[in-house]
Amino acid sequence: MRKIYLAGAAALLASVAACGQQPTATSEQSGATQAPSDAIYSAAGSVTAVSGEGVTISHGPVPDLQWPAMTMEFRAPSPDMLATVAAGDQVSFAFREADGGYVLTSLTKN
Repeated sequence: MRKIYLAGAAALLASVAACGQQPTATSEQSGATQAPSDAIYSAAGSVTAVSGEGVTISHGPVPDLQWPAMTMEFRAPSPDMLATVAAGDQVSFAFREADGGYVLTSLTKN
């Protein structure tokens, strides 16, 4: 009888310990695609605001990221990149993911 209690206690401890470990899904299992960290994406849109460090663009869909059309801010690697654009300008741009945000790699006024 004592062996049954010990076996039960051991099984309980093992299952409690396993609760803290969450299984992780690979991209194949979840159906999601994870973009490489150095991937460059492109889009076109309209500048809605320009600040010292970035630009807000209302852009069309970005199929490679499965993004719908939206308005969002992109950081510029330097203020010089933003010198030729203003709110209302139509632009084409490229960007990459960096430090939890998105950084422009190019910005061209159309």
